[in-house]
Amino acid sequence: MVEWGNYVSAPYCGRLLAQLGARVYKVEPPSGDEARAYGPFPGDLPDPECSGLFLYLNAGKVGVTLDVTQTTGKDLLFRLLSKADVFVTNWPLTFRRRLGLDYETLHERFPELIVVSVTIFGDTGPRSEDTAYSIDADAVSGACWAIGDPEREPLILPCSQAEFQAGAHAAAATIAAVLARDRGYGGQHVDIAASDVLATYVGTNSLIFIFHGLKWARAGRRAFGSGGPYPYVILPCKDGLVVLICRARHEWERLVRAMGQPEWASNPRYQDLIRMGRDYPEEVDALIMPWLSRHTRAELLHIAAEYNFPIGPVHRMTEVVNHPHLRERGFFVEQPHPLLGSVRVPGLPYRFDETFPSHPGPAPRLGEHNELVFCDELGLSRGELVQLRRAGVI
Repeated sequence: MVEWGNYVSAPYCGRLLAQLGARVYKVEPPSGDEARAYGPFPGDLPDPECSGLFLYLNAGKVGVTLDVTQTTGKDLLFRLLSKADVFVTNWPLTFRRRLGLDYETLHERFPELIVVSVTIFGDTGPRSEDTAYSIDADAVSGACWAIGDPEREPLILPCSQAEFQAGAHAAAATIAAVLARDRGYGGQHVDIAASDVLATYVGTNSLIFIFHGLKWARAGRRAFGSGGPYPYVILPCKDGLVVLICRARHEWERLVRAMGQPEWASNPRYQDLIRMGRDYPEEVDALIMPWLSRHTRAELLHIAAEYNFPIGPVHRMTEVVNHPHLRERGFFVEQPHPLLGSVRVPGLPYRFDETFPSHPGPAPRLGEHNELVFCDELGLSRGELVQLRRAGVI
């Protein structure tokens, strides 16, 4: 598989496939992948070889540099593609088309090659050639409609989620395309649009609006105000925050018993869970919060287990990376690094029974495998490699 990608979406697709056993050739421009400029960095000292984002996204790949805007660079990319099953990219369609690296042109040359494009609006449709970024996917899909304080402007999805989700869908679709080709369907185009991906996620919001007629756009700390039964909310407790979801009548009654059957709970106003959730949820929040404030998250989990109602702690990031459950499952793995020794990173978001290794090896340094790939695999001489380097091709 050849990955000609930048930043998150295509590299994340490549990372998932590399960890599943694919040999992934990562093609970077001589200046390096944009992700190399993003931290975290050890000691907060920027270093393109020590970017936490890059190291995570590109573990286990064979790394080469190529300026594909030069004829020689593009020819070398074609030589790689001639040996590849899959080509993954997230460069804009207009850029790819200008270089002859769009699906239609590649399919004529490599009919068995699976071409995977991961963009904001996809490679078809009236906006396919628009300059666009993740914020556009967040906005066009309607994801922003449900995020943020209702009294303020909407927020985008944090942590490049549009990019990561598009990359994850691209990896799954790539596997499906490979299986289809093995059944005789030939090479095809896997066209991933981040805006499509997010729109499928937030489709429920459309149903909420259609059937409940909600007029507000966002619900702040309230898990998106569905207009459904109360409670569905994030509230403070003694040592942090908890997610409280007791929307079924029997769950609400168990919560009330756990609180000691407070007098207000017998008031008819607090019997109709639908009205409570739709018309005055903040009023009921104020009645519950004094009880929550007397208990820690751990105590509330114990109480919930005893009375059998759903509640969950909101973890801080330091708690996530040290969580005993994730540690027991081996979710975080030590990834080797030639300069840092090892880096602790998340592993695969799914588990197999000893089928795949726990980590795919380190991310490549910039141009680390140029000699291996261009000389040992493609047959260039060391002298030709030096000339390419001087010409800025690699």
